[in-house]
Amino acid sequence: MQSSSDKAYEIITNKMKGIHDKRLTHIYGVAEMAEFLAKKMGVDPIKARIAGLMHDYSKYDDFKEAYKYLSKEDIEECEKYPFLYHAYLSAYWYKELIGDDIDIYNAIRYHVFGRKNMSPLEEIIMISDYTEKNRTYENCIECRKILLDGKFNLAIYKSLMYTIDVVLKNNEVPHPSQVEVFNIYKEKVENEMIDKVIDALKKVRCEDIIVYDMKERSPFYDTMIVASVSSERQASSFIGYLEDLESSGLNIRKVEGLNSSWVLVDCNSIVVSVFTKEERNHFEIEKLYMDIPSKLIED
Repeated sequence: MQSSSDKAYEIITNKMKGIHDKRLTHIYGVAEMAEFLAKKMGVDPIKARIAGLMHDYSKYDDFKEAYKYLSKEDIEECEKYPFLYHAYLSAYWYKELIGDDIDIYNAIRYHVFGRKNMSPLEEIIMISDYTEKNRTYENCIECRKILLDGKFNLAIYKSLMYTIDVVLKNNEVPHPSQVEVFNIYKEKVENEMIDKVIDALKKVRCEDIIVYDMKERSPFYDTMIVASVSSERQASSFIGYLEDLESSGLNIRKVEGLNSSWVLVDCNSIVVSVFTKEERNHFEIEKLYMDIPSKLIED
């Protein structure tokens, strides 16, 4: 008996070969990348392969067919955002031709830019579509390198950022869910960076580390991290550890106050201030930011 994976391969090959060979090469690449990522992440690789093979099944279909198979709500959405037609129709045909696994169905349906609360399989198909080995765009190559370096959330965040940029450059409006998913992964990446910055501070024995949520206070950055040290030399010594994090996505834009009692590091959405204890007491930081949501990091 033919497996679902073999059936998906046969169906997509028969439909695309000799007609849309470049697209078929892309589809094979997505299935390969998805299977690879699934094995690394403990997700069923067969499901990943099937979703990868079927994700663009309806890429070249006449979208008038959508009126026969999709709900009224889906059709209204696709009329406003035509790039969704093929994803919704491909998911429909997966159920008609292959099987009824809801996770595979959703991975195909939402592969264009994802959705809130995606399953691991949905994440895998979305990022595999952007980073498979046959993608030669500079941004795709960058995201593929990030992904293969093990920075999964950063790769998704960057891919969403670049796809939204394309939409805006075309004088179009991003789908609201596209923006929502982008913001979700932006926050995930920032939280990962905050944890890594805190680890860097701890490596040089910084004390009294407080993380302030500045989203409602500052238009320029989201997070302020404040820490204390015993000496000016110690205040500057953590810079090297932060520089090591740039390969993980930390963007150090400016460093001020090296070899002084207050070192400030602008990391784009995160700002780090390291004071000597005397300088911190002088500025009374806790009083200055007493109305801002904060978290004291335990040693």
